[in-house]
Amino acid sequence: MVEVGAEHGVDARKCLHDTGISPEMLHGGSNTVVSGTQELAVAANLVTATGNASGVGLAVGERLSLRAYGVWGFALLTCPTVRGAVDFAMQYLPLTYAVTGLSMRVSGGEACLIVDDDCSSAALRPFLVEREIAVTAGILRTILGESPPSMRVELRLPRSPSVDYEKALGTPVRFNAPHNAIIADVAVLDLPLPQSDPLTMTVCERACRSLLSERCSPCVTQNVRTIIAEGVTDAGLIAARLHLSARTLRRYLAAEGTSLRHLVDEARRAKAIELMTLHRLSVEQIALRLGYADAATFIRAFRRWTGTTPGAYAVHQPSRP
Repeated sequence: MVEVGAEHGVDARKCLHDTGISPEMLHGGSNTVVSGTQELAVAANLVTATGNASGVGLAVGERLSLRAYGVWGFALLTCPTVRGAVDFAMQYLPLTYAVTGLSMRVSGGEACLIVDDDCSSAALRPFLVEREIAVTAGILRTILGESPPSMRVELRLPRSPSVDYEKALGTPVRFNAPHNAIIADVAVLDLPLPQSDPLTMTVCERACRSLLSERCSPCVTQNVRTIIAEGVTDAGLIAARLHLSARTLRRYLAAEGTSLRHLVDEARRAKAIELMTLHRLSVEQIALRLGYADAATFIRAFRRWTGTTPGAYAVHQPSRP
């Protein structure tokens, strides 16, 4: 992003302003770690400094070759087919730079890899979509050795006369589409990859599994707990507070052995017990406080959490003065 900024006349320090990253840190090799929040802050600075110019995301995405993804990228090369590479990529997506959601849909003889930008900041959305589309198209070309003849790109973005999207992506592009996606004949999924190697793939997957465990910050769960404690339980709103897509948030929580529903239930259970035992509120009052439609719905939830009803639970608690 700093390199692309320089090409647009944006000084490195302007790109890195108020991110906690110095130009010197970018040359720190493996000793320098940039968080996802910092990365998005740099992206926001770049987008602002370039006047939200079209094509900036494409330029960044073109620089992210498969080598930039380390063992994750190497693993994709060794998968048996395109389908296997897509499945592997999705499973270990948190190891990449992707901050938008990605999903695969097969319909009408076509495979559609959709870039979900709904949870992205409106200001960053065009940049992130361009970047993810450029990266994904580049990865597909690399693992196959060429772009599939049937491949095309559809973007929700309007066409910019100043950017040659077709040349940058090496494929036809349709604008003002209902989604952002890379589309190809479904037969492409079963194409064999020229560098497939089952043994090497097994070794790479083991390494990716280990990296996923190390890199998924244990702070994510605690940060989500903090936000839930403020009364926010919507996945999209929580993800936006953490500068993540909802899908990425779910993947991080899954890697930490939990889920958003579990954390919300955990918070509601603790609050229900507090209101019941310390404040002596009625079931109806607790249900209202916790946002349930009625007492019966709350009672069912409480039974799911504790295995018993609120009344039975309260009977077995020690009395308080």
